Amino acid sequence: MKRIFLAALVFCTPLLAASQNITGLWKGTLYNDSTKQTLPYEIFISSENGKLTGYSHSWFAVDGKKYFGIKKVKVRVAKDGKIIVQDDALLVNDYPQTDKNVYQLNVLTIVTKNDETVLEGPFVTNRTKQYSELTGQINLKKAAADAESALMNFLQRSSADNGIAATK
Repeated sequence: MKRIFLAALVFCTPLLAASQNITGLWKGTLYNDSTKQTLPYEIFISSENGKLTGYSHSWFAVDGKKYFGIKKVKVRVAKDGKIIVQDDALLVNDYPQTDKNVYQLNVLTIVTKNDETVLEGPFVTNRTKQYSELTGQINLKKAAADAESALMNFLQRSSADNGIAATK
């Protein structure tokens, strides 16, 4: 009986993760293994006709100066219940130089901690001729609908200009 219960639990856990609502604003941090820096990170996930899409807002620091980038991202739920977030296009940034071939991949797990829904897991960027691969950890909490967000402010300002649909 114990084995049957354990097998059922193992089989159903990915299905439960996939059925949870992951749409909305997620705010938290990105820890970069190379620089040992923890910086703010936000993702907004939306669903249209059952297809998940989204946007990310990331920061990084070089010589004490903070830079930002806002990207369109692809989002999917893998068979094992992991949330896969992959860069699609860089929309706006203030980077000192831009390599358009750098993409980030996040493999996140949805968990509940202290009555809060959390997305956490590793990220990796690809290696290019100019940049090395980066790795690290992401930790995001589901944000309240009225939470202050640089990403949501950008999406709301941009929605009239480029058709981005962003609602909290």
